[in-house]
Amino acid sequence: MTTPVAQTLNPVEYEAPLVNQSPDGLYTVTTFVSQTSDVPRWLASGVRVRPHNYGGEEAFGVWDAPWCGDPGDSLKDGERPGLPDPFDPYTVWAYDQCDLTLPSQQEVRERAAQNLRLIEPVAVEREFAARLLADAGTAEPVTDLAAAVGHIEAQFAATNTVGLIHASAGLAALADRYGLIVRAGGVLKSPLGHTWVFGGGYVEGLGETIVGTSPTFGWRNTVEVRETIEAKFNQFVAVAERSVVIGYEKAVAAATLTP
Repeated sequence: MTTPVAQTLNPVEYEAPLVNQSPDGLYTVTTFVSQTSDVPRWLASGVRVRPHNYGGEEAFGVWDAPWCGDPGDSLKDGERPGLPDPFDPYTVWAYDQCDLTLPSQQEVRERAAQNLRLIEPVAVEREFAARLLADAGTAEPVTDLAAAVGHIEAQFAATNTVGLIHASAGLAALADRYGLIVRAGGVLKSPLGHTWVFGGGYVEGLGETIVGTSPTFGWRNTVEVRETIEAKFNQFVAVAERSVVIGYEKAVAAATLTP
């Protein structure tokens, strides 16, 4: 006699609604000056940001010679700052697959696009962090976050500009605890008005280091969703991808929390 198998109902399935990106990362503060559907020219060699607001120290002075005498070595001359290295582009992509039914095909497209939408900014932050650390040079060792922010703000003050403070999202609670976050609408500011960038990609990319830079600019193309049918496996496949490059005029300073 065959043992009867208990019948169970399948669980109720609920489609989670698509959510928006976090408002505190690099993409939110970046001014995207170009977004194109064509193959961008910068994809081959990146973008070089020509500085106009930083580096003028070598072409400036305070006159200290007598007005009617020999000026000696006090000459009004100087050097224009050199051009920085170009910022490299990143190409990011997201993949999904399922069966060939029409509802499944639409779901595959949506999943690939949403995965790219949410994961792209974090991945770009993680890659971008390497350039931040390289440009900022030797980070100032400090024992607490208040001292780190003080160092960054002091270096910004010397340039007479305001900019961005890039930091791991893991430092946001600590910054808030020490009163280093001033809320201006939906924007998080430092005590002297620099904008905090608490990136998810900076958790790994920057760790315990914070970096101050001038405002960031971006170039990107529109998201392309490419799809195909793998008839051999009865699969519908989609890949969403885009390319992006982000740059700035100046990495002003960096500070690292040390035990």
